[in-house]
Amino acid sequence: MLVAIADFIFVYDALSGEVVTRIRGHKDTVFCLAYSKDGQRFASGGADNSVVIWSSEGQGLLKYTHNDKI
Repeated sequence: MLVAIADFIFVYDALSGEVVTRIRGHKDTVFCLAYSKDGQRFASGGADNSVVIWSSEGQGLLKYTHNDKI
């Protein structure tokens, strides 16, 4: 389970409710989060005009910059 608070992303264990990791990959507020169908990756988009693709473990794999807030 994913939760965004300000510029942090918290990854929770859905069964226990415990925080697995806390990620800071954006320079401004995170607006959206979405898992891939297979659950192996997730994406985040934010006010810093970027989209980041993450591994399920929270490692940044790809960062894409856009002209507008995501």
